[in-house]
Amino acid sequence: MDERPTIYLDIETSSLDADSGMVISVGYAVGDSEPVVMSVRSYDDEKQVIATIFDRVKNTTVVTFNGSSFDIPFLLSRGLKYGYYFPRVELLDLYLWARRYLRFQSRRFHDICLFYGIPHEDISGKEMNELFIKAISGDSNAWQRITDHLTQDIKAMQAFHSKISPLLEDYPPPSWEFSRPE
Repeated sequence: MDERPTIYLDIETSSLDADSGMVISVGYAVGDSEPVVMSVRSYDDEKQVIATIFDRVKNTTVVTFNGSSFDIPFLLSRGLKYGYYFPRVELLDLYLWARRYLRFQSRRFHDICLFYGIPHEDISGKEMNELFIKAISGDSNAWQRITDHLTQDIKAMQAFHSKISPLLEDYPPPSWEFSRPE
């Protein structure tokens, strides 16, 4: 990978599929900076958040965990709905790297974080959807919980990436092919 700026990216959604759900929040951090979380409170917000993150990731190396199978396709699908096109980026999917090089019973991000002592709270998709319903109904604590979770996810990605960085030259990340498992 070249020396582009690194952006850690994670999203929360109301569904696993872009045609039946929407983006709830997008979290990102440039390098070692503190994470930024953009919340979506309406379809108009979603359109703006997607436009903003598409602009932000241009000419960067995007670091995700399972982003090649979920985050990027979801953002690409929702962006296309609004006439926005996900920019071509370098992608380091930490999940693909872990799947290739680490030998664990589970390759869930939460389990990897636990093993390496990286703080991480596990929230299920069902729980996230319930938080979103509470949040759009006016529960500010639910919005804060979503924001806190995304912030922690980004910080955990930064920590895991930092941990494996010395290995990346000798153990290169798998090349990213934009494909969706059937």
